[in-house]
Amino acid sequence: MSGDDLSLLQDIQSRQVEMTQSVVTPRRRMFMWVGIVVALLGALTILLIQREQQTGNLRDQIELVAARNGLDADLVQAIVYAESRGNPRAFSSADAFGLMQLRIPTASEMAGEPVTREDLFDPARNLELGCRYLVWLGKRFDGDLRLVLMAYNAGPSNVYKWQKKTTNVDQIVERYAFAQTRAYVAKVLAYRETMKGE
Repeated sequence: MSGDDLSLLQDIQSRQVEMTQSVVTPRRRMFMWVGIVVALLGALTILLIQREQQTGNLRDQIELVAARNGLDADLVQAIVYAESRGNPRAFSSADAFGLMQLRIPTASEMAGEPVTREDLFDPARNLELGCRYLVWLGKRFDGDLRLVLMAYNAGPSNVYKWQKKTTNVDQIVERYAFAQTRAYVAKVLAYRETMKGE
């Protein structure tokens, strides 16, 4: 075999290796991507199942605490969704914490003892104190749901000020309530209707 033949044979073998690698590499790449996609879909499915279980557990807790406090569970769930989207670790720049976004002074008053931020991150404790606060507001505002929701969002002292200007709740909502408070009341009432439909 001459040197040219040997060179030609090596060139052919080199090209065969390159062709084999070019055929195998896309296949390997495809299997790798399929594996990644399957793993991601599996992880996503597990997360969705866990989220569904948490949502179911949260709804059960809400129903229990709402019933104990004589409140509509759909209303409590709507407030939880509007305030924290169901995240028990939620907190705001206004120093409100947990599912129902309670501030420490308000929660402590409802508890009858000092309450910490960590207390408010406990879903059961937060729901209980939030429901007590709703009952307390209901007594202050004769059970008028819109006034209660305005007070929950803007504070009772603001609603008292608005009531001094007029006793007409529609006018309070339209003329005196903060824009954010008007939006909050509308959002909670809409969420409540959605919860009733489920």
